[in-house]
Amino acid sequence: MSFLAGLDCFGHGARLAMAKPLRRSVWAPMALSFVTVSLLLVPGHGAVVAVVGWTVGLLPGWLDWLGPLFAFLLYVLGLVMAVWAFGILSVLLASPFLGTLSARAEREAFGDGPDHDENLAAVMASALTREARKLAYHLPRLAGLFVLTLIPIVNVAAPLLWFAFGAWMLALHFVDYASENRGLKLDDTIALLRANPGPAFGFGAVIALLMAVPFAALVVIPVAVCGGAVLWRRLA
Repeated sequence: MSFLAGLDCFGHGARLAMAKPLRRSVWAPMALSFVTVSLLLVPGHGAVVAVVGWTVGLLPGWLDWLGPLFAFLLYVLGLVMAVWAFGILSVLLASPFLGTLSARAEREAFGDGPDHDENLAAVMASALTREARKLAYHLPRLAGLFVLTLIPIVNVAAPLLWFAFGAWMLALHFVDYASENRGLKLDDTIALLRANPGPAFGFGAVIALLMAVPFAALVVIPVAVCGGAVLWRRLA
């Protein structure tokens, strides 16, 4: 399967998320995302402004003329990163609801799907355990990438490397709900996506781009869950 196949799965997910049988399952993560982003937007903006001011203040006097342009670029970059981080946090908080949505999306799209425990306490416990495993997978690689981008010459490609890593992380996160619903390990999802890098990166790339748009996470998260279920079925 190709890169474009991943984009097609995201589009299929969008159609599923709008389907009447899934609307109740879509509203919960959307509402939680809205609350999360709303609460963090003002303090996040303040933090970005403070960091930009502090960073511009480090410029030597002979580069003062670059100050306004440098501040503007840092401000835009900071906002994009902050909004993207809020989106990731929304995903983590909504995880207990997203496994149910993934299972229902499969049944809607394919006529069958995995059984899913509807007990909220059990779902939350399972979701938090799974999220901890994902963090244990991502954090060391995130730290390694950070160190790598500090190396001269290599850091020229830093934006591309960070985007590629973000795309991979998001593809893994959203496709994994289908694996989790079947009692499969996170390693099984990783192996599945490694064997199909084209559609994995195509799917993750569109999510990464949209997550950088303020409040887009409200819609992107349920669509990505549905699309991830479709991608899992096509690859497995």
